[in-house]
Amino acid sequence: MAIHVVWDDSAHSIIRWDFDPEWDWNDFWKAFDTSLKIGVNSPHRVDVIPNVTNTKRLPIGALGAFKTIDARLPEFVRLVVVAGQDAMTRLMIKTFAQMNGIDSWCTALTLDEARAIIAKDREVRR
Repeated sequence: MAIHVVWDDSAHSIIRWDFDPEWDWNDFWKAFDTSLKIGVNSPHRVDVIPNVTNTKRLPIGALGAFKTIDARLPEFVRLVVVAGQDAMTRLMIKTFAQMNGIDSWCTALTLDEARAIIAKDREVRR
């Protein structure tokens, strides 16, 4: 599988998607469905960290896919924090969020920064 879905924390409150360098939207939707299955019975909010630090580039159609992804996110997901240093990916996420007035998507350079963003948000929105 080109995208590996794992719990990022022992409390099972953060799902991390570890992307291989090459992946496509079919791989993504498989990972998305896996995340729904493992997160659906969570008694608390679940945040998602798409870890694209090893991804060379996003597949074609990313902005359109982001809109579909956001529409399909279940209510138990509060934040999607995309971790990776690729400037183009970060710009696309920022543009998507601004164009659609979405405050639940953001970016981080590293996994640690993504975790810190989630922790800070959880202090504010319990």
